[in-house]
Amino acid sequence: MIYEILYIIPSKFSDSEIDGVTERVAKSLQTAGAQVQETKNLGKLKLAYPIKKVRHGTYILTYIEHDGSNLQKIDQDFRLSEDILRHSVLKRPEGIPSMTFTPTSYQEPLSPEGKRTAVKKEPRAKKAQSPVIATEKLGAEDLDKQLNDILDSDLTNI
Repeated sequence: MIYEILYIIPSKFSDSEIDGVTERVAKSLQTAGAQVQETKNLGKLKLAYPIKKVRHGTYILTYIEHDGSNLQKIDQDFRLSEDILRHSVLKRPEGIPSMTFTPTSYQEPLSPEGKRTAVKKEPRAKKAQSPVIATEKLGAEDLDKQLNDILDSDLTNI
Protein backbone atom coordinates (compact mmCIF):
# COMPACT_ATOMS: atom_id res chain seq x y z
CA MET A 1 0.00 0.00 0.00
CA ILE A 2 1.23 3.51 -0.82
CA TYR A 3 1.06 6.24 1.83
CA GLU A 4 1.63 9.97 1.47
CA ILE A 5 3.33 11.85 4.29
CA LEU A 6 3.39 15.64 4.32
CA TYR A 7 5.43 17.25 7.07
CA ILE A 8 6.56 20.76 7.94
CA ILE A 9 10.10 21.56 9.06
CA PRO A 10 10.50 24.82 11.05
CA SER A 11 12.25 27.77 9.44
CA LYS A 12 15.12 27.67 11.94
CA PHE A 13 16.83 25.08 9.70
CA SER A 14 18.93 26.15 6.71
CA ASP A 15 18.63 24.44 3.31
CA SER A 16 21.53 22.07 4.00
CA GLU A 17 20.09 21.21 7.42
CA ILE A 18 16.71 20.48 5.81
CA ASP A 19 18.40 17.84 3.65
CA GLY A 20 19.78 16.29 6.84
CA VAL A 21 16.35 16.27 8.46
CA THR A 22 14.77 14.58 5.41
CA GLU A 23 17.52 11.94 5.50
CA ARG A 24 16.88 11.30 9.21
CA VAL A 25 13.14 11.01 8.50
CA ALA A 26 13.83 8.56 5.65
CA LYS A 27 16.03 6.44 7.94
CA SER A 28 13.36 6.39 10.66
CA LEU A 29 10.77 5.34 8.06
CA GLN A 30 13.04 2.51 6.89
CA THR A 31 13.56 1.29 10.46
CA ALA A 32 9.75 1.21 10.80
CA GLY A 33 9.57 -1.12 7.79
CA ALA A 34 8.61 1.37 5.09
CA GLN A 35 10.27 1.84 1.71
CA VAL A 36 10.63 5.48 0.65
CA GLN A 37 9.48 5.78 -2.98
CA GLU A 38 9.78 9.52 -3.56
CA THR A 39 10.52 12.70 -1.59
CA LYS A 40 9.77 16.25 -2.79
CA ASN A 41 10.77 19.53 -1.17
CA LEU A 42 7.79 21.81 -1.84
CA GLY A 43 9.54 24.92 -0.53
CA LYS A 44 9.35 27.36 2.35
CA LEU A 45 6.01 29.04 2.99
CA LYS A 46 4.39 31.28 5.55
CA LEU A 47 2.07 29.26 7.76
CA ALA A 48 -1.60 30.19 8.07
CA TYR A 49 -1.14 30.53 11.83
CA PRO A 50 1.88 30.32 14.13
CA ILE A 51 2.77 26.85 15.40
CA LYS A 52 4.99 26.83 18.49
CA LYS A 53 5.80 30.50 17.75
CA VAL A 54 7.07 29.59 14.25
CA ARG A 55 5.59 31.50 11.30
CA HIS A 56 7.41 29.90 8.32
CA GLY A 57 8.15 26.29 7.45
CA THR A 58 9.47 24.06 4.70
CA TYR A 59 6.93 21.55 3.36
CA ILE A 60 8.24 18.08 2.50
CA LEU A 61 6.10 15.50 0.68
CA THR A 62 7.15 11.84 0.91
CA TYR A 63 5.58 8.74 -0.63
CA ILE A 64 6.25 5.43 1.09
CA GLU A 65 5.30 1.83 0.50
CA HIS A 66 4.23 0.11 3.71
CA ASP A 67 1.95 -2.72 4.78
CA GLY A 68 0.28 -0.47 7.37
CA SER A 69 1.02 -2.71 10.33
CA ASN A 70 2.83 -0.15 12.49
CA LEU A 71 1.72 3.23 11.22
CA GLN A 72 1.12 4.23 14.84
CA LYS A 73 4.87 3.96 15.47
CA ILE A 74 5.62 6.20 12.48
CA ASP A 75 3.01 8.69 13.68
CA GLN A 76 4.44 8.64 17.20
CA ASP A 77 8.00 9.16 15.90
CA PHE A 78 6.84 12.18 13.91
CA ARG A 79 4.97 13.62 16.91
CA LEU A 80 8.00 13.24 19.18
CA SER A 81 10.49 14.62 16.67
CA GLU A 82 11.58 18.18 17.41
CA ASP A 83 12.53 18.62 13.75
CA ILE A 84 8.90 18.39 12.58
CA LEU A 85 6.20 20.96 13.39
CA ARG A 86 3.19 19.14 11.90
CA HIS A 87 2.64 16.07 9.76
CA SER A 88 -0.11 14.24 7.94
CA VAL A 89 -0.21 10.59 6.83
CA LEU A 90 -2.68 9.63 4.09
CA LYS A 91 -3.42 6.36 2.32
CA ARG A 92 -3.06 6.59 -1.50
CA PRO A 93 -4.95 3.60 -2.97
CA GLU A 94 -4.40 4.89 -6.52
CA GLY A 95 -0.61 5.17 -6.08
CA ILE A 96 1.78 8.08 -6.49
CA PRO A 97 0.20 10.93 -8.50
CA SER A 98 2.07 12.07 -11.59
CA MET A 99 0.88 15.67 -11.53
CA THR A 100 2.98 18.45 -10.07
CA PHE A 101 1.78 21.37 -8.03
CA THR A 102 3.22 24.28 -6.12
CA PRO A 103 1.74 25.32 -2.80
CA THR A 104 1.17 29.02 -2.16
CA SER A 105 0.91 31.06 1.00
CA TYR A 106 -2.45 31.34 2.69
CA GLN A 107 -4.63 34.19 1.49
CA GLU A 108 -7.98 35.06 2.95
CA PRO A 109 -10.92 34.33 0.63
CA LEU A 110 -12.66 37.11 -1.26
CA SER A 111 -16.16 38.19 -0.37
CA PRO A 112 -18.82 38.48 -3.11
CA GLU A 113 -17.94 42.16 -3.44
CA GLY A 114 -14.33 41.27 -4.25
CA LYS A 115 -12.93 42.45 -0.94
CA ARG A 116 -10.98 40.47 1.63
CA THR A 117 -13.22 39.02 4.30
CA ALA A 118 -10.95 39.79 7.23
CA VAL A 119 -11.66 43.13 8.80
CA LYS A 120 -8.70 45.32 9.59
CA LYS A 121 -8.15 45.84 13.24
CA GLU A 122 -9.02 49.29 14.45
CA PRO A 123 -6.53 51.00 16.71
CA ARG A 124 -7.36 50.73 20.35
CA ALA A 125 -9.13 53.72 21.82
CA LYS A 126 -7.35 55.35 24.67
CA LYS A 127 -8.95 54.84 28.01
CA ALA A 128 -10.87 57.83 29.22
CA GLN A 129 -9.16 59.22 32.21
CA SER A 130 -11.35 59.78 35.18
CA PRO A 131 -11.60 63.43 36.13
CA VAL A 132 -9.41 64.40 38.99
CA ILE A 133 -11.49 65.58 41.87
CA ALA A 134 -9.93 68.10 44.17
CA THR A 135 -10.17 66.59 47.55
CA GLU A 136 -10.07 68.48 50.74
CA LYS A 137 -8.89 66.94 53.88
CA LEU A 138 -12.00 65.89 55.69
CA GLY A 139 -12.43 64.75 59.20
CA ALA A 140 -14.12 61.50 60.08
CA GLU A 141 -17.39 63.24 60.97
CA ASP A 142 -17.52 65.20 57.68
CA LEU A 143 -16.79 62.04 55.71
CA ASP A 144 -19.59 60.15 57.51
CA LYS A 145 -22.05 62.98 56.69
CA GLN A 146 -21.12 62.91 52.99
CA LEU A 147 -21.47 59.13 52.82
CA ASN A 148 -24.85 59.24 54.52
CA ASP A 149 -26.02 61.96 52.07
CA ILE A 150 -24.90 59.85 49.10
CA LEU A 151 -26.57 56.71 50.42
CA ASP A 152 -29.81 58.57 51.26
CA SER A 153 -29.92 60.16 47.81
CA ASP A 154 -29.36 56.78 46.12
CA LEU A 155 -32.21 55.20 48.10
CA THR A 156 -34.61 57.99 47.20
CA ASN A 157 -33.83 57.61 43.47
CA ILE A 158 -34.96 53.99 43.44
